[in-house]
Amino acid sequence: MPLDSSPARLAFETALRESEPGFETFFLARFYSLEFSYLDAACIVRFPVHDFMFNPQGCLHGGVTAFVLDVSMGHLLRHTLGVPGSTIEMKTQYFAPIRGPVARCEARFLHQGQRTHFLEAKMYDADETLAAAATSTWSVRKPAATEP
Repeated sequence: MPLDSSPARLAFETALRESEPGFETFFLARFYSLEFSYLDAACIVRFPVHDFMFNPQGCLHGGVTAFVLDVSMGHLLRHTLGVPGSTIEMKTQYFAPIRGPVARCEARFLHQGQRTHFLEAKMYDADETLAAAATSTWSVRKPAATEP
């Protein structure tokens, strides 16, 4: 079946028009139409699944899955601590294919340290089947205190 190019074009044009350099609004977040919410010490990311995101087997590409898992953890870190972090490492496991029409990702802290934090994220398909999970280690450097 040929790729339906309309959603891909619309996603790209929307990202060009709406993206800004910042959390929740950077280009790839807008390109994939990520919707962010924060609830009970978690970051929830919802997004529509289109065929331009698929691998040759006809389901959500693992790279897109890993991207959203990583973004959900990074946004939770930023939302909670008020400063961004850097992914040191990430392990991703894939359990079931996602074919659409939507997916949901939920990130939570496993442990918070002074500079190093451990997070997990889980991705679910439209039927709430666990499709993928990731754990990651993050480095955070809080800005130096400025004197008045």
